[in-house]
Amino acid sequence: MSLVSLLYLDDHGIELVTNAVKHWCRVHHVSMQSIQGQRAMGIAIDKVLAGESSPAALVEAIDSHMPVETYKDPHG
Repeated sequence: MSLVSLLYLDDHGIELVTNAVKHWCRVHHVSMQSIQGQRAMGIAIDKVLAGESSPAALVEAIDSHMPVETYKDPHG
């Protein structure tokens, strides 16, 4: 997956992906620019390209593919 895949999404899809990833990153104290944030973006893009349109389902998909505890800031 590459961020170039964003080009295949319409405006709604891009907004859906970015909002889901922003939410996931905020909850788990991960920068969107980090490797983990980019991986979360890839997961969300793949799901939207596959037809997913639920923000909650995107966040759940990211959670199921990412070992979240590894990335949590113990001080945040």
